[in-house]
Amino acid sequence: VGVGTFEEIVDCRLPIADLQTVAEAQSKIENPKSKIHFVVRQFFMRHPGEEGALLMALVDLLDQYGMSVTFNGRTFDLPLLRTRLRQNQQMYPELRGSGRLLQPERPHLDLLHPARRLWKRRLQSCRLINLEAEILGMQRSEEDVPGQLIPQLYTDYLQHGNASDMRRIFYHNREDIVSMVALATQLSQLYQGTATAGGTELHGLDWFSLGRCYEDRNQLAEAERAYRAALDRLHGNTAQADAYRQLGQLLKRQDRWTEAATLWQEWISTVAAIDTTPYEELAKYCEWQCKDFEQATMWTGWALHTLRKAPAWQQSSAHIADLEHRLTRLQRKQAAGDK
Repeated sequence: VGVGTFEEIVDCRLPIADLQTVAEAQSKIENPKSKIHFVVRQFFMRHPGEEGALLMALVDLLDQYGMSVTFNGRTFDLPLLRTRLRQNQQMYPELRGSGRLLQPERPHLDLLHPARRLWKRRLQSCRLINLEAEILGMQRSEEDVPGQLIPQLYTDYLQHGNASDMRRIFYHNREDIVSMVALATQLSQLYQGTATAGGTELHGLDWFSLGRCYEDRNQLAEAERAYRAALDRLHGNTAQADAYRQLGQLLKRQDRWTEAATLWQEWISTVAAIDTTPYEELAKYCEWQCKDFEQATMWTGWALHTLRKAPAWQQSSAHIADLEHRLTRLQRKQAAGDK
């Protein structure tokens, strides 16, 4: 089990001759310099009989802290450790009541979930090692071992006593922990609205995903900024259409109808795709906001024309029927208005 912690370390170095006792040395320091270090501790059981001792050492450390950060720890690491604690409490009464930081009600940030929300649209995989390469620009050395091989390597070690591969496992574990610091920093900067993180300009798909996150949190100004940044970077594809769709809906939520109508027309002229959404939105806007039935009829007709010329697999008879019904209704309204 690996644990990384930020710790304040006081630089209290004095000449050896001056050190009578620790207390005396501390009293001679007028301005100790404090530095924050990231410290990784790795707890390793040489055989299963040491599990109780490992857990006692682990919870002694964890219980000093008020919050934990993991990567996929919500479904794997923390439930596993809670189970091992419960099973060892019968043999080791000292473990009873400890391990409070591991309990479900304690503050815990699982970096996997915000990472997925931000990068899943662009990356095929949001595994930590993939995020290291694609997002953090980090590359592990040949010392590393694939995570799926670790259980078998440990089993081989228990059977044969050859610990040579344990060094690679320690390396893998340490890199996982150190990477989480960089990943948490990157995520914090992006969710706080920083346009770049680590000096890297954000990809258009990441801007779109960030906009969705802001919108879910009702941070509408930040969501609009993110969607517009996505539109500046995405060109003529489905992702760009998605950005137009989300931004249009956002403007509608705020009753900014004129801006939304301009956006929908820009969508039509920018993205060459069989999508009736902007035509239908413009038809609704003209009918209900402007009371311009002629324009509403025109946009509905364009939507129907676009859908009918689509390949058969993209057509929907129900959708066509709905548009035909709307067009007939608008034509009646237009005729009534002309009289």
